[in-house]
Amino acid sequence: MMRGRLAGWGVFLLAGALVLPCVYGNAADEAVKVAESAPSAPPAAPAAPVASPWHVREVEGVEYLPLEDLRSFYKLMPLQPKGRRVVGQRMLGNGEVTLVFGPEPRELRIQERLFILSHPVQEDASGDLLVSKTDVLQVIEPVLRPTYIANRCAVRTVVIDPAHGGHDTGTVTPYAREADVALVVALKLGAELKKRGYEVIYTQEHNQYVSPQSRVDKANAAPAAIFLSLHLNSGRSDVMGSQVYTIAPLEQGEKTLAGHAYSQSSIALALALQSSLVEKAETEDGGCRRAHYSPLNSLRCPGVMVELGYATNPEEGTRLSTEEYQMKLAGALADGVDAFARVMNPATNLQVQKAPVVEPPPAPVKVEPAPARKAQPARKNVQPRKRAERRRAPARKNTKPQRRNNRRRR
Repeated sequence: MMRGRLAGWGVFLLAGALVLPCVYGNAADEAVKVAESAPSAPPAAPAAPVASPWHVREVEGVEYLPLEDLRSFYKLMPLQPKGRRVVGQRMLGNGEVTLVFGPEPRELRIQERLFILSHPVQEDASGDLLVSKTDVLQVIEPVLRPTYIANRCAVRTVVIDPAHGGHDTGTVTPYAREADVALVVALKLGAELKKRGYEVIYTQEHNQYVSPQSRVDKANAAPAAIFLSLHLNSGRSDVMGSQVYTIAPLEQGEKTLAGHAYSQSSIALALALQSSLVEKAETEDGGCRRAHYSPLNSLRCPGVMVELGYATNPEEGTRLSTEEYQMKLAGALADGVDAFARVMNPATNLQVQKAPVVEPPPAPVKVEPAPARKAQPARKNVQPRKRAERRRAPARKNTKPQRRNNRRRR
């Protein structure tokens, strides 16, 4: 019997495959040169990890995979949790990167960055946890192994979309106006990206209304492009933080949309931007999320919608309207673009995946053994003589009478 909602539990995993440099490098520490662009690769279906066997289980019409399969495929090991043990907490890992499931059934944290899963994590009667196959393929796999994304390519063009404009003002509060803040941050971001060598295209530059489809057409016509749509969020006055949305993954029975071909690279882009916003602009982590928002559905390139913060929060809304914070947001987004471009560049990926050169060990030197020596007989244990005995005996007097020369002298 499966339990649909698991409150108050957390599962920890450590995975060691290739990881994005934001998770992986705390965003970009310095700008990277953008490689000469090649025509974008044709859309391709996301590649699935190959494991033998995957023990697929169906729960309420959704395919799930046991965590044991993930542990085996990503070469993880059971670990003991640190600190106070939480009921239901389980740990796997190899020390490279941390995955935390919970405490809510749809929450997943990778290197402390929050992802909202498409399906809740389930638990079977034996206590084993199950993760939906969709979330494994569309979140865990592209984050842990971004160089396996099928249609990745070098980034040359960044299409920046300041949301709303003209009569469409977006969210308006006493603290911030969405259309105004989005436009200012977009222009500052574009100026920073141009300094770093990117080609920048704006969907609008003068606070004017542009239809959603026209915004998408500009992105689809640009070579080697990514699409960033900037927004402000609204909600309760006590809620704050940045969020990044990508297209919701394709489920069984749903119609395939153009944006689904880039869902894996889009989640990688979302993670790069959100990590940089949290670390560089010090925003609250509202997570990487999935939804069927226009214009994400029609994009033919990696694309995201960035919610820079909540205009309805007095503290954050006021901060969003200051030039200093707008510059900080623009710099953080530019660093996130750099981090994503570094991983998506095929040349860089080849260097990352290249096996290290191992020098062969030197040939062993043959050493002739030394000739064996003949065994010497053991010396007898001679006791030293007493000192009196060692003294030299006195010279013996010559008792033999000397011959006298009786010959008379003549």
